[in-house]
Amino acid sequence: MIFCAILLGLIFSSPLFVGAAEYKVGQYLVDVDVRTSLMQVIPHAYVKCRLAGKTIKISAAAPGYVAKNHELTVRPGITGYATIIRLADPEKRLDVMTFDYKPIVSAYFDRYQGGIPSHLYAINLLLPIKSWPHPSPDNVIVNQPGYGWPIQNSCDISVMEDFYKVRMLIDRAVLDDPHDELLVYVNTANVISVAAAEKWLALLAELAARDELRAAQIAAVLAPFFPAHIEAGYLPEVIARSVALKRRFNELHQE
Repeated sequence: MIFCAILLGLIFSSPLFVGAAEYKVGQYLVDVDVRTSLMQVIPHAYVKCRLAGKTIKISAAAPGYVAKNHELTVRPGITGYATIIRLADPEKRLDVMTFDYKPIVSAYFDRYQGGIPSHLYAINLLLPIKSWPHPSPDNVIVNQPGYGWPIQNSCDISVMEDFYKVRMLIDRAVLDDPHDELLVYVNTANVISVAAAEKWLALLAELAARDELRAAQIAAVLAPFFPAHIEAGYLPEVIARSVALKRRFNELHQE
């Protein structure tokens, strides 16, 4: 018994259990440490424990992760237990296309989630340098159908050999939406086509009726790339403001 107590003490004091929370289940105490697949602590995880005969049943969940169930078998004379539960990332389809709605087949995604807080999710896009003449966070929009526009909290661009690495962080809660697709739009041209502009305008007009702020954010990104013949006066107000401001800015910097 003394040996078991010492052993449990060593286990609970291990660095692996620094994020563990203690739960009382009947006469037993259970330390549950919920982590990501990369062993990063998820401090906001929800844990539920219950006793079923000689089994302690544990369920763990957190926004943007796959929930998991775990079981511990109780042993005679031992009242303290510890376990680590690792939550996996949900499977999400990632697609990238231009502002003209054309797939960028030369790009690919890296799903590595290291180095970020556990409440965020990283979309790592690798885009050939030759295919993106104007790399800028302003030329990237992330959308999750059914959730909203735009959803990226940040966008960092670096160079890795012949590719731009675009790292966009979003709230993990977005991943709980039943839609299984994340869309990344990258502007790869100086001007988008008329057909694409009309699609964006229809989308922005619809969005402006529900969320004017989000519509204005997207309009500000798209405004510099609308075809020249699209007059601001004929656009919905929230979009027209962005188009007019961007065009005036460009005119001043050309003088």
